[in-house]
Amino acid sequence: MQQGTRGQRLLGDLATINGILEVTMRWDANIADTSFFVANRKYKVRLITARVDVAGIDAGAVTGAIKKAASATAIASGTALHTGTINLKGTANTNQALTLSTTDTDLDIAKGNAIGFDLTGTPTAAVGSVTVLLAPRI
Repeated sequence: MQQGTRGQRLLGDLATINGILEVTMRWDANIADTSFFVANRKYKVRLITARVDVAGIDAGAVTGAIKKAASATAIASGTALHTGTINLKGTANTNQALTLSTTDTDLDIAKGNAIGFDLTGTPTAAVGSVTVLLAPRI
């Protein structure tokens, strides 16, 4: 484990800052529906931010949604953690702050739940990342 700045502990694509877990997933033109985190305890989603580095160029809409899913459930069939979608054809180098679901239980991540990326469209040339902040729950 690497020690970062200001007490930040780096764990690959995970970091903890003052007890908040930061989970980041990168996408590229080869992305498909995929999980990128499995909870080892209960969490509450606090923030989701995406950033397009290179905009997709497909003629149709190219979007992504961050969803939670129980074991044995496909991410595409899971529950969206936010309203709207990530625009993978959005302006390059621009953050997209996603509005969290207004249904409080949608933001509860149970032990064993996966968090993942649900793609719609063809991500031709798209590159970017999404970060989810999770607060531990008792």
